[in-house]
Amino acid sequence: MNTHTIHEREVKAVSLPGRDHKMIISPTHFGAAKHLCFGVADFPPLRQAPAHVHETSEEVIYILTGKGEIYFDGKPEPVEPGTCVYIPPGVVHSINNLSDEILKVAYVFSPPVVQGSYDPK
Repeated sequence: MNTHTIHEREVKAVSLPGRDHKMIISPTHFGAAKHLCFGVADFPPLRQAPAHVHETSEEVIYILTGKGEIYFDGKPEPVEPGTCVYIPPGVVHSINNLSDEILKVAYVFSPPVVQGSYDPK
């Protein structure tokens, strides 16, 4: 096993509302990062993830495939491959996949979050 590299296929997806989520690097995953976490999420075609908020973490999302909208406090902004999104702490947001393909994103949180801990219960 490599000590500094990992492939996404080596990580098991966790089903969260509206998406499949792979936390690849975090304090409890590969690399044991202390100040951030990184992963990818797949949003199925024509599905929306519920609105949620990260109270203390910043998030950066980079759109890899698909087209849709990201909502900030209920207001949509279009996203497509190549779009980079910054989400400050405390901002309510959600993603809506408007395409017939998987909307795949890469994300980074700092400080790290626990996978799914921010979703509404």
